[in-house]
Amino acid sequence: RNTEMLAAACAVGVGCCFAAPIGGVLFSIEVTSTFFAVRNYWRGFLAATVSAFFFRLLPVWTGDEETITALFKTRFRFEFPFNLQELPAFAVVGIACGLGGALFVYLNRLIVQFIRNQKTVNKFLMKKRLLYPTLVTLLISTLTFPPGFGQFMAGKLTQGETLVTLLDNRTWAKQGIAEEFDYIGNSQAWKHPQVNIFVTLVIFIIMKFWMSALATTIPVPCGAFMPVFVIGAAFGRLVGECMAAWFPDGIHSDESIYPIVPGGYAVVGAAALSGAVTHTVS
Repeated sequence: RNTEMLAAACAVGVGCCFAAPIGGVLFSIEVTSTFFAVRNYWRGFLAATVSAFFFRLLPVWTGDEETITALFKTRFRFEFPFNLQELPAFAVVGIACGLGGALFVYLNRLIVQFIRNQKTVNKFLMKKRLLYPTLVTLLISTLTFPPGFGQFMAGKLTQGETLVTLLDNRTWAKQGIAEEFDYIGNSQAWKHPQVNIFVTLVIFIIMKFWMSALATTIPVPCGAFMPVFVIGAAFGRLVGECMAAWFPDGIHSDESIYPIVPGGYAVVGAAALSGAVTHTVS
C-alpha cells in the first residue's frame, strides 16, 4: 500500500507542477518501475488529473488569472519551430546536459556523504536540526541578493519569472552587446552594464548549479526538479544566444530564412538536463 501511495504521489507532484496528468503518470512509472503495479495506472491518473485541475483552477478562483492558461507561455512559430540544420546544436545541448546531470547527481551525493562521514559535524547537526537549513539558506540568499552579486545572475527574479524569461523566443541581444539589449519585461533583469549577456548566463548556470546541489541536501521537501529544469533552460538559452550571434541573419534553407529561436534551445536544455538528473524521458 505504501508503494502504491508513493507512485500516486509522484504522479500528483508532476501533474501539479506542469498541469500534465499524463506526464505525471508516465513519470511515476519510470521512477518506480522496479515495483510498479499495473493496478496503479488508474489510481495515479485519477489523482494526477484531479490535482492538476484544481491546481490550475485555484488561480482563477483567487483572481490571479482570468482563465486557465499555460503555466509557462511560449510564442514559438507554429509552422516549423526549428530547422533540420539545427539538430547538431540540439545534439550538443543533449550531450552536455547528460554530462551535467551526472555531475549534478555526483555533487549532491558528495555533499551528503561528506556530512555523514564527519561524525562530529553530523552529531552536532542532528542535535541542532534547524542550523544546517538556516546556514544554507543564509549563504544562498546572500549570494543571490540583487544589489550584491545577484545583479550578475538576475537575482531579483523568482524561479518562475526566471523560467519565463529564459523561454522567451526573442533574442535578447545582438552579438551579446548590452547596449543593444531589447528591454522586454523581466528580461531586462539579465542585462548588466559591465558584462554582456553571455557572461551573465554563464555566472547564473555555475552558481545555480552548485547552490541547487547544496540546497537539495537540506531536510526540506522542496524537490530538485524545478531548479534543474531552470538550469537546463539557462544552458539551452546560452547555446541559443550563441547560435543567434553566429547566425544573426538566421539559417538559410530551401530558399527560406529561418531565424534562430533561443527559447527553443532553452526548452531543449530544460528537458535534457531534467531527464538526465531524474533518469527519465517522460
